[in-house]
Amino acid sequence: MATKTANDFEGTVRGKVVVITGASSGIGLETAKQLAAKGAEIVMVVRDEGRSEQARTQIAAAAAGKPPALLHADLSVQADIRRVANEINARYDRVDILINNAGNAFDTRRESADGLELTWAINHLAPFLLTDLLLPLLTAAPAARVVSLTTEVYSHKLDLDNLQGEHSYSWMGAYRASKLGTILFTTELARRIKGSGVTAVAISPGPTKTNFGGGGPSGPLGLVTSVLKRTPLLQSPEQAAQAIVWAATAPELERTPGAVYLRHKRLTLKGAATDHALAAKVWAISEKQTGIDPAHSHVAALAAAAGNALVPTLDTHVQVVNR
Repeated sequence: MATKTANDFEGTVRGKVVVITGASSGIGLETAKQLAAKGAEIVMVVRDEGRSEQARTQIAAAAAGKPPALLHADLSVQADIRRVANEINARYDRVDILINNAGNAFDTRRESADGLELTWAINHLAPFLLTDLLLPLLTAAPAARVVSLTTEVYSHKLDLDNLQGEHSYSWMGAYRASKLGTILFTTELARRIKGSGVTAVAISPGPTKTNFGGGGPSGPLGLVTSVLKRTPLLQSPEQAAQAIVWAATAPELERTPGAVYLRHKRLTLKGAATDHALAAKVWAISEKQTGIDPAHSHVAALAAAAGNALVPTLDTHVQVVNR
């Protein structure tokens, strides 16, 4: 069977509201341009104010529908996530597609303004919190989609006693753990909101030539990474974006909520990614780290309405944000 591309779904996003984080450069920008070209109404959530206007101009030039909206937020700061979610809730009556694209990696351990390890805060907790806050708008859409970016080299284990890298840290270890968190979030979200009309999937677009991880590895490893980004081994952002557009629009993915894909192929999960009890535990940890009340979250309300049981909260002896 031939591989499907974004062009096979022409017209499926016309007039739909698409929120995409990290839309000012790289894969996020190209994904926004491709969806805008198909008539989607793009809502850009970006941190870099310097590049954002130029990116909006590019997306507007590609748009076959409404011009893109531009919202600024530092997704490492939970107050910013809550603020931008409030802005989206105030402006729109629905969100058809949420693409959790923004991510980063850092060569040394850093903490966010909330006192959380920065890689985990941006790559895992930001999508976790933003998705919950936008869930009422997602359920208002006829058939909504949550697409979260991960990597095929996600960690196959997760040390909950070193989740913040407080005992040992490497940039790749922190990145792979955060992307395992993305997979566990996706599978557990899909389980909790099953039957709600919102489909959650995760996708790795594969190795790509982008400026991702500007704060990533230094020294010899950084040199190797820099060289790899300039070789034919990596695909272009335009090619990578096609896989994300497919994940956001392909109707058949509604039949497999919680699935994880590499480009257009479903991955067979391994190691910790298959541990449902771990997924429930990480969910509870994430609620504490984002200050979400488990009994009154939007996910909990939707799960109750759909008749889906919530796993009892397990012991979560990890760092918690004081609120």
